[in-house]
Amino acid sequence: MTLEQYAYLGEIAAAIAVVISLVYVARQLRQNTDMLRLAAASERVERDFEIAAPMIQSREFAEIWVAGESDWEGLDAVDQQRLMFFERRAIVLWHHLFQLRKKKLLPDADWHEHTWIIRNLGRRRPIRETWKVFEEAYEVSFRDFVNSQFATADESTRSTRGHA
Repeated sequence: MTLEQYAYLGEIAAAIAVVISLVYVARQLRQNTDMLRLAAASERVERDFEIAAPMIQSREFAEIWVAGESDWEGLDAVDQQRLMFFERRAIVLWHHLFQLRKKKLLPDADWHEHTWIIRNLGRRRPIRETWKVFEEAYEVSFRDFVNSQFATADESTRSTRGHA
């Protein structure tokens, strides 16, 4: 065998090694992405429970949350602020999930549930008041997304009232 033939064999062996390495890297990336998705899903569940905890643990706060919808002006300034910072926690979670969706780390089913929650909770006056205060803190794409969900909720509410 000539030196040139050995060189060709070496090139073939190197090409095979590169392909094997690329397959290995692709597999590792896929596993890493799966792990990120799993972590994101677990974190989402944990944050959902953290947001609901004050209402579960405190009847007083649950009453403020209910009163915020039916009698926003009837709440004193302290309770309005408490409620707004509670609602802000939801907005922060929405933003986090929005970012995960942009990175393709949030499954379609979770995204569907997320948008449903925004539309339905977005009908509440306290969340709207909170959004007015904090909206400018977020990037335009997220603001546009939330505002479109609120607009969808408004349209749905109008059409429901029209049929009643």
